[in-house]
Amino acid sequence: MHGAYFSRRHFLFDLDGTLVDSSAAHARAFVDALAPDRPLLAKDFEYGQFAGRPTREVFLALGLHDEPELGELVRRKQQHYRAAIERGDVEVFAGATLLLERLLQKGASLFLVTGASRGSTERVLELTKLGRFFKGITTAEDIHSGKPSPDAYLYTLASHGLEKQDCLVVEDGENGIIAAHAAGLDAVLINTQLELPGVPNVHDCESFATLLFP
Repeated sequence: MHGAYFSRRHFLFDLDGTLVDSSAAHARAFVDALAPDRPLLAKDFEYGQFAGRPTREVFLALGLHDEPELGELVRRKQQHYRAAIERGDVEVFAGATLLLERLLQKGASLFLVTGASRGSTERVLELTKLGRFFKGITTAEDIHSGKPSPDAYLYTLASHGLEKQDCLVVEDGENGIIAAHAAGLDAVLINTQLELPGVPNVHDCESFATLLFP
C-alpha cells in the first residue's frame, strides 16, 4: 500500500471535510440562508447528501430554480459561511499540515480541487495557512458542473498538464470519489466512516502520513 501511494507524483486534495473540518459550518449556513423564506426546507435540510457540491447546485437540487430568489439564497449562504470562517468555526484537521509538508518535502506536487466558491476557498486557505502548499487551485467558478461531475478533476488535469496515472485523489465523500473515478483517477477516502467498494479508506491525515512515510 505504501509503495502504491508514494509512487504518485501529484496529489489532488478536496478541501471541505478532507483537510478542514467545515461540514457543520456549511450545514448551518444553508439552514440560515433558507430559514427566512423557506422555513420548511430549512427544517428538513440535511447537508450530508449535498457535501462537496457547489452552493448554487444544492439549491437547484432542492427545487429552487427561480431568479432572483436563487441568487439571493446563494448570496446569503456564502455570507453566513464566510462569517463562520471569520469566527474560527473552520479548523484544519489534525495532521493535515504535517501531511502536506511531508508530501512537498518528498517532491510531490499538490493541487486543491473543491466545489466551494473561490472567495470562500481563498479565505479559508489564508486563515488556515494551507494555501502555501498548493501549486494549483480549482474552485466552483472554474467549471460548469460540480462533483459528482468529473469537470473539476478534468479541468485540473488539463490546466496543469497532469498525467492521470501520476495522480492520486484524496476525498471525504461519495460525490468526490464518483467525480474522481469518472475522470479516470485513483482515489482514497479520508476523515470519514464511509466505505465504498474498491476505494481504500486511509482514516485520517495522521494515518495517511504514516502510510506514506512509515
